Amino acid sequence: MPASDPAVLRAAFVRTVGERDRIHVTRSDGSEASWPFPTYGDRLPHDLVHLVVEAAFGLSRGFWGRVDEGADPRRIGDQANRAGGADKYAAYGPDQRELVLAEALANAPWAGDAEDLPPQIAAACEAAAVEPPAGVSPERIRAVKDVLAGLAARWRSLDPKGALHVSFDRSAPRRSFDALSS
Repeated sequence: MPASDPAVLRAAFVRTVGERDRIHVTRSDGSEASWPFPTYGDRLPHDLVHLVVEAAFGLSRGFWGRVDEGADPRRIGDQANRAGGADKYAAYGPDQRELVLAEALANAPWAGDAEDLPPQIAAACEAAAVEPPAGVSPERIRAVKDVLAGLAARWRSLDPKGALHVSFDRSAPRRSFDALSS
């Protein structure tokens, strides 16, 4: 999927060593958003892990699908910090099952053994009261781990500054994962 394809969300994860990192997004409709995040140093940004796992498991209404639909994470985060409470992320919409699932997947211990991750993901999903995604297998886990490792190596190479450019197609998330895998 070429980065110039206007039908997909395009994201640039900008690393600046010693400063806050940023994400710049151009949605599939051409609108834009950006937000800073605390540096993770040499570790991948959490939102990039989200993009990979959402694409790998076909989530079109997780974090990145909602960003493509117009959600503004910076505004929603600021609002959530002011509101607090169980419904502080209500601005992401009423049905947040895929968003919760995406969070459970992004928080999985991806550095662990591929054979151990399926039951850990199942347990995290059960704790979050969501169904695990279809296709959680050691083979799929290994593919995700490979993509994450490749992106992590690229991220570490962005010293002192640089950007990783990725795409997310909410109409066909797995196609986005295939592009990341190639």
